[in-house]
Amino acid sequence: MNQSEVPVVPMPTILIVDDSPSYLAALLDRLERHGFLIVLAQTAAEGLMRAEFADPDLILLDVVMPDIDGFEACRRLKAGKKTKDIPVIFMTGLTDPKQKVTGFDAGGVDYITKPFQIEEVLARINTHLALRRANRELQDMIATLAKAREELVRNEKLAGLGALVAGIAHELNTPIGNSLMASTTFEMQTDEIHRHMTSEGGVTRKEFEHYIENARLSVDILSRNLHRAADIVTNFKQVAVDQTSSQRRSFLLAEVIAGNLLTLQPTIKRTPFVIEQHVPADLMMESYPGPLGQVVTNLINNAILHGYEGRSEGLIAVSAQLSAQGWVTLSVEDHGAGIAREDVPRIFDPFFTTKMGVGGSGLGLNIVHNIVTEILGGRIDVSSEVGGGTRFTLTLPMSAPLR
Repeated sequence: MNQSEVPVVPMPTILIVDDSPSYLAALLDRLERHGFLIVLAQTAAEGLMRAEFADPDLILLDVVMPDIDGFEACRRLKAGKKTKDIPVIFMTGLTDPKQKVTGFDAGGVDYITKPFQIEEVLARINTHLALRRANRELQDMIATLAKAREELVRNEKLAGLGALVAGIAHELNTPIGNSLMASTTFEMQTDEIHRHMTSEGGVTRKEFEHYIENARLSVDILSRNLHRAADIVTNFKQVAVDQTSSQRRSFLLAEVIAGNLLTLQPTIKRTPFVIEQHVPADLMMESYPGPLGQVVTNLINNAILHGYEGRSEGLIAVSAQLSAQGWVTLSVEDHGAGIAREDVPRIFDPFFTTKMGVGGSGLGLNIVHNIVTEILGGRIDVSSEVGGGTRFTLTLPMSAPLR
């Protein structure tokens, strides 16, 4: 690395607020020698103004000052949006423990007693600057994780839309194929009757009656299959709107579950597993069908990936019932491998997975937990034993909280 490539680390900025010129001069001289950028203020009002514009990394604040004392100045700093996170170290000649308690209550992080030793001042400054750097790094990490989670949720939605497209293509294949067959057959019969009509012999009554009978059959096949295709498109359109908008609406739970199971058909048909739905047809909810569908889809995929891994058969049951006080109990249950007892308390933790390095991100069940608790206003519980299968139970309000 040449000199031009050496990263420039900014000097920490320290604001010193003290009405004693001698103390200001002494601290300015000693701290600048140790690589700090110093900003000075002789009154609390001046200090508050300089804190707002200089954005210091730390403030040394005298307690006893005219007009506004250090405690009140600290309270105002902590009330400011730009200054609330700046660590404040009080400088005081007071030794009363009650005064120190007052300072900590006001938001101070430490005390330096006058007359001070510069070594002590440097030690306390460096400690709190290191703590602030660590806190900023932690906040940056949290922000990065939040952004990563949002990206994963977005990718989940895109993956859901991909499954939706595959599902509608798969489901439309049969009615469109039947319609194409019926229309092709009808076209051939029409060509044949046309040839007979233009030939010298013409068309007999029996041939014409046979043509009419085939025409009615073709129209019936076309009508039934095109209506079936229209119903499929309508259903998938609603599922797509729910998955992408996360809007709150009234819906029949059985219809939403069935719609989401249809989107899984292309995946399920490549496996030996069977999904059964046991949901009352009249169970109405006022909630968020998109996030709810995402939860059910994730739990079913989790059962296929983990519960029935390596197995040649398996049943996944999706059941619901109305419980007391307007709550709905919705469960997704498999009879697969189960979860180790020591892992059960951790399965909703972010990044916990037994598939790390082989495709598992450890965020699937964490996303499920967050959707259930933060969006749907419910809770999710799990019961499992090794070799005995797993049951996820969602307890949801019939009317979800408004967001």
